[in-house]
Amino acid sequence: MSQSNPPHTSTRSWRDIPQPVKPRTMGREGKKRLAMSVGNIVGVVLLLGALGWGGYELANLWETNPKRITSPTKGVPLRDFVVRTDGVLDKAWVQRTLDLPKSASLMELDLASLKVELEESGQVSKAVIERRFPDVLVVTLQERTPVVRIMARIGDASPVVFVVSRDGSVYSGFGYNAEMIDALPFIDGVKLVREGAGFARIEGLDVVADLLGTAQVSAPLLYRSFKVVSLARFALDRTLLVKSAEVEAITFGSSQDSFYRQLARLDYILAETRRQNAPAQLKTVNLSIGDKQVPISFETPKPAREPVRGAGLSFFKSSSPISTPSFFAPSRNSSPSKRDF
Repeated sequence: MSQSNPPHTSTRSWRDIPQPVKPRTMGREGKKRLAMSVGNIVGVVLLLGALGWGGYELANLWETNPKRITSPTKGVPLRDFVVRTDGVLDKAWVQRTLDLPKSASLMELDLASLKVELEESGQVSKAVIERRFPDVLVVTLQERTPVVRIMARIGDASPVVFVVSRDGSVYSGFGYNAEMIDALPFIDGVKLVREGAGFARIEGLDVVADLLGTAQVSAPLLYRSFKVVSLARFALDRTLLVKSAEVEAITFGSSQDSFYRQLARLDYILAETRRQNAPAQLKTVNLSIGDKQVPISFETPKPAREPVRGAGLSFFKSSSPISTPSFFAPSRNSSPSKRDF
């Protein structure tokens, strides 16, 4: 007797099992949170769209009719200046230089023109001007530092002392300590040329600044004895001629040897001259040849009763409205004796 097989059933998953329990419906708090989330998203989208449209309209208005933007602040007069500088200029100098009317408002100011006015002084190498609404002007200055001074006479006026910076800019100078200015050597062998409201730059001042800076740091006593630096021969052989309290003419070379080594040799020569009790003052010291030899010469003492000629500053007589003093006029009453170190 055969036994019948049970009917075949397919494999079933838990999903095929009847679920008599109904899914739980969302409560009131859940619906509120969902609505708030959707509302936040929609709000952010609308806000971004409004900002974008507002920025576009503002830019378009600035290009087409900027007066409509400035009109709300036209009635607010400028109240104060904020001045930042790396030098000596102060708020009073900025106000005096710009000379703005008391009724001027912040948006009416032409910042580009004000920048030019500040930089035309010569003492300011870079000026940055910003508006701080509603009524404050912020001025940031980068100043030049004087390296030498120059005496010049413009037209028939009395001689005036100007200062010259490392980049050759010539300017009057404001706010500097008088003792610091008096300690600066004079520059000679140059010609001042009018350019706009000021003067054209003097070439070669960067080399002069290197020499004086090296002397000031490594040999301050020598630096304080320097009275005049001449650029008369600089274009020809790149040498600088220095007149000091002890030597009438010291020649420095800028092409080969370093200024530090030349100053060291000069210091040795002066010390040796003092040690040997030289009967006459050093007239010339030539440090531009190199370290093998240093030609020097001595001034022959003048007779006791012989009158001193050429004392003081002599100014060029020419058709040019600007003249500078000559410090290196040759002496007619000297017969130098040479010797090498």
